[in-house]
Amino acid sequence: MPGLALFVLAAALLTVSAVSTSDTQWIDAGSVRWWTLTTVLHLPMVVILALLTGGLVERVGYFWRGRRLPPPGRMPALPPTVCVQLPMFNEHAVAARVIDAACALVWPAGRLTVQVLDDSTDPETRLLVERACADAQARTGVPCTLLRRTDRRGYKAGALEAGRHRTDAEFIAILDADFVPPSDYLVRAIPYFYRPDGMPDYGLALVQAQWGHLNHDKSALTRAQALWVDDHHTLQMSWRSAMWRFVNFTGTAGIWRAYAIRSVGGWRAASLVEDCELSFRHLFAGYRTTFVKQIVVPAELPATYAAYKAQQRRWTQGWVQLQRLHLPTLAFRHRTRWPRRAHLLYHMCISWQWPAWAIWTTLLPILILNDLWFGTLGPAAGLGLYLLPAALWALTAGVLATLETKHTYPGPATSAALAKRLTRVVPYVAVNAGMLPHQFSAFCEGLFGPLHSEFERTPKAGCGTGTTRPVGRVAVHRPYVFAELAFAGYQAVCAALFVAQGLHLCALGAAVMAGCVLTLAHLGSRREP
Repeated sequence: MPGLALFVLAAALLTVSAVSTSDTQWIDAGSVRWWTLTTVLHLPMVVILALLTGGLVERVGYFWRGRRLPPPGRMPALPPTVCVQLPMFNEHAVAARVIDAACALVWPAGRLTVQVLDDSTDPETRLLVERACADAQARTGVPCTLLRRTDRRGYKAGALEAGRHRTDAEFIAILDADFVPPSDYLVRAIPYFYRPDGMPDYGLALVQAQWGHLNHDKSALTRAQALWVDDHHTLQMSWRSAMWRFVNFTGTAGIWRAYAIRSVGGWRAASLVEDCELSFRHLFAGYRTTFVKQIVVPAELPATYAAYKAQQRRWTQGWVQLQRLHLPTLAFRHRTRWPRRAHLLYHMCISWQWPAWAIWTTLLPILILNDLWFGTLGPAAGLGLYLLPAALWALTAGVLATLETKHTYPGPATSAALAKRLTRVVPYVAVNAGMLPHQFSAFCEGLFGPLHSEFERTPKAGCGTGTTRPVGRVAVHRPYVFAELAFAGYQAVCAALFVAQGLHLCALGAAVMAGCVLTLAHLGSRREP
């Protein structure tokens, strides 16, 4: 049970907290023993600072290398064939919209096909998909093939692999059901697979586009997610693409060279992040992948906390599974320069931020109550070391992401619009704080659980489609809720102990953490209609 680990840790430290509130000073602050013990106990914070530094390097490095737009090549006289794959499962609210958008893509006649990979089990949704395919093909003349399997073996990866064997197209574009590509998507993206002289660049396997947003202003949750996507895509992926010639496929809004997929063995359901797993196999095979930020494909952000938590659980769990599969190869067997290897290891192991933060936020109150923290040297030392790095990182990421993603939003980039988007930093920090025990539980499940876990789809509301059908419910994972309640209770007791000792600023921090976790636990556990 992944939540049990956090509960045991919190319960044990809670006991120590209660015992350690005596006024007896058992070690002299500033002594050699104090410095040694305090430094050792701050190792989780050292890990966090190292991860924050790596992230800051990427964001600042964006202005050095990532900001420059990669030039497209020249298309050959005979355009290549393209197959657009649309994997979906019970996507009643958005299926027709993405099918219409895919068939409306501008591409020479006879060179474009659309595959609808529908694993739906809901009879009404299956009928809707059939009608949407027939209507779109009749309206546009683009062949729209509906492929269905007898079982969901391999989930999304299995559907994509089954569809891959049914097409001989040179390029495969993949779009999740909640994405709405602009009509010129292929016209703008395919040229990147060619050189300026019109010859194919066979070493390039993937062109990944920027995610846009259809509902970024709907709620505090969608605003927080929009900031994360803007930061991760525009800043991080642009820099990784320019500096290291590698970005991971994000599962959608990307175009693959079909031969490249075939050469590394095709799609595998080896983890819950089949897109990233395929990307790293291409890395090991010597292929390059690139990110083009000026090509924006709008998408629907999860509109409910239950849907968002299900998505994050799958991503975090899958990333840890990916490490179990490919970390030894990346660390020891993949041949590359050490700076590139170091960054790729940082890239793959970024999910270790969650256990680092979970351990640190449960350990820090114990250190404070026992005067084993640097705040004993003065308020400036405490604030500067414990608050400033994370606050500076969040503010830097928020400002840079807001200023550099003006092209992803409709309308003019006025000062008022930019100022409003800057306020997204507040819900971004609050949501991430509230998600901490949930993400830690997902990390533990990915590390100790089976590799072949169930793929839980993220429900889509179909914003702007006029649908009135209820959104599918998300299963509530009780161990995760148990971990959230235990962690919030621990922080609440720590806040009370801080008040008893006159540490009011520390009490405020613990109370805010408990409030964020409890709020997200409640909102994420509500049964949606």
